[in-house]
Amino acid sequence: MATLIITDIWIMGLMGHLGVNITVVGTSLPALMVSVGSSYSIHILNQYYIDLSSILSLGKKKGLTLTMSHIAITVLLAGFTTFVGFASLATNQVTGIRDWGIFSAIGVAFAVFISTTMIPAMLMMLPHKQPIAIKKHSNGGTEIVKNWLAPFILLVMKLAVNHYKRVLAVLGIIIAVALAGAFQMKVDTNFLSYFKESDYVRQSVLRIGHRYGGTSGFSILIDSGEVDGIKEPKFLQAIDEFRSWLTSPQNSDLCISRTDAFTDVVKTMHMAMNNDDRSYWRIPDKKTEIVDYLEIYGGDDDNFDGRYDDFEPYLDQQYRTALIFAKIHHPRGELIAASDIKRIQAKIDEHLKNNLPKPYSYRITGEPAVMVRMADYQISGQMSSLALSLVVVFLIVVGLFKSWKAGCVALIPMSTAVILNFGIMGWTGIALDAATSIIAAVTIGIGIDDTIHFLNTYRHFRKKGFGVDETIKKTLGIAGTAIIYTSLALIFGFSVLTVSNFIPLIYTGLLIANTMIATTIGALLLLPSAIMLIGGRLDSSQSDSLFWKIFYIGRFFDFNDVNEKGEN
Repeated sequence: MATLIITDIWIMGLMGHLGVNITVVGTSLPALMVSVGSSYSIHILNQYYIDLSSILSLGKKKGLTLTMSHIAITVLLAGFTTFVGFASLATNQVTGIRDWGIFSAIGVAFAVFISTTMIPAMLMMLPHKQPIAIKKHSNGGTEIVKNWLAPFILLVMKLAVNHYKRVLAVLGIIIAVALAGAFQMKVDTNFLSYFKESDYVRQSVLRIGHRYGGTSGFSILIDSGEVDGIKEPKFLQAIDEFRSWLTSPQNSDLCISRTDAFTDVVKTMHMAMNNDDRSYWRIPDKKTEIVDYLEIYGGDDDNFDGRYDDFEPYLDQQYRTALIFAKIHHPRGELIAASDIKRIQAKIDEHLKNNLPKPYSYRITGEPAVMVRMADYQISGQMSSLALSLVVVFLIVVGLFKSWKAGCVALIPMSTAVILNFGIMGWTGIALDAATSIIAAVTIGIGIDDTIHFLNTYRHFRKKGFGVDETIKKTLGIAGTAIIYTSLALIFGFSVLTVSNFIPLIYTGLLIANTMIATTIGALLLLPSAIMLIGGRLDSSQSDSLFWKIFYIGRFFDFNDVNEKGEN
């Protein structure tokens, strides 16, 4: 608990000192640090209790040094790959997601440093007692008794060793179903969707939108191409024709409830100057009339920029560009998703491109356009960070184990979890938004920890000469318990987000908890099944080529020097 609290204090304190704000995505950082930090602490304590008899016989200092030498390296490497997974989001163009990636990566570094230093230091100070859950044998070894996980681990052993082909076949079917759902996944950047339907804020915004035709809209800028071009009747008539097209019944799918533009001012003055005759509610035919109307208009110009204050929202200073504000509101009061807004914007863009007279030009801006761009950034950022993190993790595992096959099998649990996550989102209608777009990076960043722990233990027993079947069984017996406990800590740690009133946090908690289940099953079942399929051939390459001399980073960590005391 102390390591988790300190980790949260450090990362939130750093953000405060640097002036980095808490965003919609950033609200998950404290829970993330608690969940990630707990996994490192559990791995360290699990190794300590497994080696407790050796520690007591050798003495605190020597015993802890031997025990922690192996597990600390495992935690360090797991933390490094998690750091890389989170840091991959630093390439995202959305500031909130980019900041989350950077500071979650820094938080992982804090968690690794604190857990690998503070826990051994505290164990040196505290008295060492034999826990009631650990039985000491006469030969000096220890055994964890009354382990409620034993039946589950035995089942996993049987499936992975005896039925690995069936396991992988079922995996293929599940991935196919998940991929079908992933293609149905939607992207949403509508901030109102973050609130529950009964929330006061959401209800208020919808009521305002119903009464006033919407609360946001496109700002469409039409450039006449010349100074004072707005005063030309032809230009104003083109604007009015476009406005009529936007709100016409045949274009009801555009959800444009109303439009506002400078042409309303001109038409109102034209009608007023003609005895309020409704037939004059139109753009004058002569430019001189428009110029006269602007000269006699009774308004203020407080900033002396050449425009009446009433005109500033709709005209530039040169009277060259006019703005059309097109409010969007669903006829039935439903939320308009980013995908629908993108379709609406594309249709408006296509119409202007084909029908706006030359030499006029246009730009489409405003809050909906920002939502569309945000959606594009989220998709591109998701894909780029996902690809980058998978490639980097693959190369790290290859460099650590000096084995291309180890890198390939290491991707199986994480890739499966990511695909399942996208499939669930697609089938259940959970949209990809600013909060849920971080889940793939979280899955890879955290999921690789269990994979490295498994592979490290597997390689240790293989070097001792055990067969593939026996090695997998011993690996699951030693690493399986720690993997399950760390995953439970992660699952419950992220599940606390489900009590939030903020929908993105609820979905984030549920989806990350689900991916933790998937990565755990992947590390305990899919990974050994894949190893069985390739005959357990994960031995390090014997090549001394220049490539391995440069990229074999395992030698710097003494990766294969596993503590002999850890197998009891």
